[in-house]
Amino acid sequence: MRVLFQACRLVLAVVLFGYGIAANLSVLTGPPTPLTLPHADLLAGGLTRDFEQEYKTTLPHFAPSFGVIGALRYAVLGEARKGAVVGRDGWLFTTEETRAAPSDAALNAAIEQIKAIQTLLAAKGTQLVMLPLPAKIDIESAHSPDPALSADMAKLDAAFTDDLRAAGIATIDPRQALMGQDTPVFFATDTHWTAFGAAQAAQAVAANLPHGPLTFTTGEAHQKPLTGDLIRFVTQDSLAPLIGLVPEQVTLTPFTANDAPVDIFSAAPLDIVLIGTSYSANLDWGFADALTTRLGREVENLAAVGLGPVAPMQTYLQGAEFAATPARLVIWEFPIRYLTDPTLWETTPAPVKGSGASVVASND
Repeated sequence: MRVLFQACRLVLAVVLFGYGIAANLSVLTGPPTPLTLPHADLLAGGLTRDFEQEYKTTLPHFAPSFGVIGALRYAVLGEARKGAVVGRDGWLFTTEETRAAPSDAALNAAIEQIKAIQTLLAAKGTQLVMLPLPAKIDIESAHSPDPALSADMAKLDAAFTDDLRAAGIATIDPRQALMGQDTPVFFATDTHWTAFGAAQAAQAVAANLPHGPLTFTTGEAHQKPLTGDLIRFVTQDSLAPLIGLVPEQVTLTPFTANDAPVDIFSAAPLDIVLIGTSYSANLDWGFADALTTRLGREVENLAAVGLGPVAPMQTYLQGAEFAATPARLVIWEFPIRYLTDPTLWETTPAPVKGSGASVVASND
């Protein structure tokens, strides 16, 4: 037995030593990575940092081992990496919904910012309607890792909605339309709402706004698989089903417009502009389409992926379209979890208009 044990140790050592040689050769013989570091950065450790990054990402074991360790951490400890928190029954939530609520002063400052935007829109004859989106951890509290986190976000939702209305800003609250549904309104492993959840919010909007003359014919719904954006904070997509994080289904429902009445003497200004985050910009959720069909009015979707709710509004206000042909109505879809971000109102990059891609860079 002792001989067998020593033989196993020898074999293991040979395997590891051989792997070390092969791995390092793959780094040294691979395509060279150009170094463009300034002299000061070299002195500050930039060369070491870049070499370490190249070494880690080039090693053949790195990606799979990273995924395996994450999968084991989830399976054994019930934990995810920074960026997500693990709830009950295989549900994941973004850590953005677990941050401390903003102070009263910060919330008041947000209301003042929105009120100033309302004034700019009104100067062009455009009405602003706010649509604060409740947090997933609030609506899906049964799957929350901590009831206190759900209660905190529910409290923030109520405070934000009340303050908006108190400031004279038209606000439609979709929270009740999303609560208590038998069909999921959010995905278990994704930040976003389902097409059903988006449709419920659109119905809440339609119940509070005038309808137009447009009519539509709905086609047959079909589904496609979705690997939730929160899974990347746990493991690789290929390993997720092994630990119970299986792909979910996105329901897509096509529609076609019926003949609409035409007024040849009308100047036909823009009717409704939708501004917001990937809840609106990602075409898979179908929120803009749901608004269009339920309101019977044209909706131009200027929401953006990955930039939060403020940057798309800033871009719209500074754009030529608003200057030349302002819309009658702007619906601003605004997830309340962004209120916990102290950098929310800082200048942000120009958005990617109307993207249908899933969020990768952030949990917008």
